[in-house]
Amino acid sequence: MKLFSKYFIFTLVSVLFINISATAAEPEPSQTKGIKESSKINKENTLQIENLLNFAYRFKGVPYRLGANGPHRFDCSGFTSYVFKAFGYKLARRASLQVHNGKRVERGNLQPGDLVFFGGRSNRGGIGHVGIITEVDANGHDFHFIHASTRNGITVNHSSDSYYRARYRGACRVIQPAEPELSLLDGIEEIKINAINE
Repeated sequence: MKLFSKYFIFTLVSVLFINISATAAEPEPSQTKGIKESSKINKENTLQIENLLNFAYRFKGVPYRLGANGPHRFDCSGFTSYVFKAFGYKLARRASLQVHNGKRVERGNLQPGDLVFFGGRSNRGGIGHVGIITEVDANGHDFHFIHASTRNGITVNHSSDSYYRARYRGACRVIQPAEPELSLLDGIEEIKINAINE
């Protein structure tokens, strides 16, 4: 009977492991443009980021106005606040404070949906501008971002543009990877308890 019980537990653990592996399958390629394969971001996060970026793109061409929160005029932090608020995230109103609304991200680990920060026009140390990364290049270092530009309103630029390259200050991740609901260890403990009770 003990041998049967051990075999039964082993079989159940194997089935549970196969089911967990199957549910952790890679997201569809259409949802992962620019998102690294090593990312812990799951399907739900990927879809939310994709929807957030599609929403941001709807405002392309909307004019810039200092202090404006949208939707007909935006400044840089007004734009990022407006976009993230539509998805349930409250950001500080100033670019220099939004850097604290997420987890800091190293340059080589950037993802679409991350906030990206730059120095202002004077480029004297502090943060003066913010945008949202839309796509990360294959080198993992450079990226496209959507933001409220004083000249062009809501527009997309590239980090290699000389103006932004010289002013890069860092990035943070507001949309964090979701925690899995059930770990493999939780499943094993439940199986052991059930086996003992029988």
